[in-house]
Amino acid sequence: MNNNIFEVAKVFGQPIDPALPVDPVLVEIANKGTLEVGDNAYVFNSYDENVDVIYTAGVNGEVVSNKKSPQGAVEVQMVGYQTDLAYVTLQELSNSKDVTPLARKKAAIARGLDKLEVKTMLDLLLGISSQEVTRVSGQDIYDGVVSMVAKVSDYGDNYVLLVGSTVYNAILTYDKDNANNLNYRMSIFDMLNNYKIKLIKVLGNVQLDSGSYDLVLGTNKAILVAKNSTVVEGKPCLLIRRRFSAELSQSIGLDTEAERMTSVIGGLQVINNHKNILGYGVLGYENVGMAVTNYLCICWCENLV
Repeated sequence: MNNNIFEVAKVFGQPIDPALPVDPVLVEIANKGTLEVGDNAYVFNSYDENVDVIYTAGVNGEVVSNKKSPQGAVEVQMVGYQTDLAYVTLQELSNSKDVTPLARKKAAIARGLDKLEVKTMLDLLLGISSQEVTRVSGQDIYDGVVSMVAKVSDYGDNYVLLVGSTVYNAILTYDKDNANNLNYRMSIFDMLNNYKIKLIKVLGNVQLDSGSYDLVLGTNKAILVAKNSTVVEGKPCLLIRRRFSAELSQSIGLDTEAERMTSVIGGLQVINNHKNILGYGVLGYENVGMAVTNYLCICWCENLV
């Protein structure tokens, strides 16, 4: 491999899939915004409850005036996420026919950042205390999902049900588990289809800073999101990524302004002073912000099973 620094930077400067810049879970529930260098982002923190008031014109066509108070906006906090500094050894590169070790490391960095984005967003949704649905005594998972739909049905439809592994497995086996208990046909999949609910199993674990290695979504938890709202245009969540400047993007091998950086640090270097092992250090970085713009279209259940 001639000119190793150039080759490594070139590999790490390209996205895995330009057509899928956001994790599929976030694609389902969140609009994506882009923030330029130095800009701030804001979202409205209250609902405009008077927008649907309509007045009938009088005989002479007069219009009744109505004072409107401006809605307040709050700034979206932008947070920087950086992965660990990982190394690919020169031995790995020399034994490979291509740059597979570099591609694997890059993919791992992107996966980690994707999972962290998803967990951060889902934790934000689970923190909306007013939107919790509690499954009462005598209800099963079927009743729990119906209760969740009832919670948000006045404000939106076209649902996405995000579930942990235990909830997902319970849904898959529900019809079989209750075959001897039901006196009439009541398939849970028919119910999901009737309500137009898309079921998504949320996978993965991720660690933030020096904390514990946590599930992206707890195994017994479920979050229902109505994507098509009657009160706010667009999806009820917002993911914002800040672009790097054109100069910084070009310095890491991108032709255009980047939203996520995966880069080589310092070129070929000694990564183990005791054994004099040579390699390349790589890391990922992004600056993101998240917000809920329509909490009425979101509900969640702590223990659906």
